[in-house]
Amino acid sequence: MFKIAALGTDKFVLGFELAGIRDTVIASENPENDVRELMKPNEIGVVIVDEETLGRVDPYTRKEMEDSVNTVFIALSEKAEDESLRKMIRKSIGVDLWEK
Repeated sequence: MFKIAALGTDKFVLGFELAGIRDTVIASENPENDVRELMKPNEIGVVIVDEETLGRVDPYTRKEMEDSVNTVFIALSEKAEDESLRKMIRKSIGVDLWEK
């Protein structure tokens, strides 16, 4: 069974730790390394990333995150972009919920 992990600021991951998520990573100065570490083959299936950390990830690594099949990355923000959210949902469940 796959586990859920959280990646972000100390305050962000603390909330997930309080909710019982044990696999948390406080983003380092180089969040690309954190992302690649979480993408390595392991039991992590879903990684929830805060907007601030995601904004510091370079475009190449961000594309790797979007294309990742074994580990799904979900960005949490107050103003989530519809298109990005649409892509993630379609990748996660295999259905485009916005399609008419």
